[in-house]
Amino acid sequence: MFGGTFPTAPPPPPASLLLQAFVEYLRARPIVVDTDSTRDFNDGRAALEGVASRPSSLGGVPAVTLEPLVGTPERTVVYFHGGGYVSGSPPDRYLPLAGAVALAAQARVHAVDYRLAPETRFPGAFEDCFAAYRWTIQQGGADPETVAVLGDSAGGNLAVAVTVAARDENLPLPSCVAAISPFADLTLSGASMELRKVADPYVTHELLESMATEYLDGADPADPRCSSVFADLHGLPPMLIQVGEDEILFDDATRIRDAARAAGVDTTFQPWTHGIHVWPVYISAGLPESALAVEDLAAFLKLHAQRDDAKAGVS
Repeated sequence: MFGGTFPTAPPPPPASLLLQAFVEYLRARPIVVDTDSTRDFNDGRAALEGVASRPSSLGGVPAVTLEPLVGTPERTVVYFHGGGYVSGSPPDRYLPLAGAVALAAQARVHAVDYRLAPETRFPGAFEDCFAAYRWTIQQGGADPETVAVLGDSAGGNLAVAVTVAARDENLPLPSCVAAISPFADLTLSGASMELRKVADPYVTHELLESMATEYLDGADPADPRCSSVFADLHGLPPMLIQVGEDEILFDDATRIRDAARAAGVDTTFQPWTHGIHVWPVYISAGLPESALAVEDLAAFLKLHAQRDDAKAGVS
């Protein structure tokens, strides 16, 4: 038997004052299951300093394209926003995040404005996102080695599902995939749905169920195009997954992580202490945690979404 005492892990750093205040704001909001409420929550309209934005079309799929005002973009990011398949169009509330990624990663970011339920049911959102990606690599003039796919929440699922579909259709794959707080199991079977329901200040099982029902309209919730936790992930490019430790969707992220690693995918998993659902999207609120997450995301994109000569260090 060993004697002595074992050192204990240091306590996690406290959440920033801004994040603490924001969480209190979320907890003070009335609990509403009606998905219409998500269309009006925090539209995120903010001036995007240092970034130019314009309406665009990716093979007929509308988008907003953002680029840094200084320098030439070195990579292209196809970004699928969240909103549970029922909100986020136009993607104004997501443009601060897209703009921050454009700046930090020196990237051209296409924020895809895919169709939403109830007007367009499953698999409409997936089909739009896949068409947008296919156009980007085939007609958009982007070198696939410099293209990345990014998504948050429902868009995180779409990012994984679109990459799987590209592999299955023998299309050039993106250089990497990044998913933030993926909503990737419409069967809602993750254990964290129950284990973290008190910790999560915003997302509820009832809200997710309402969104899934509205989007699926009777379709199979275990279809990998809407629930990528059930997808075969072999052969996918490097993947980054960011998720808050307080999210009821935490297990959606860990299940994608486990499936990716089991399939031999180079996977970076970042669980964030004090993280709430898609906290990087609130970067316009000045949350330090949002800025730090975007820094890590941008570093991941710059590492992987670059030409072979850059990867090899050849000038």
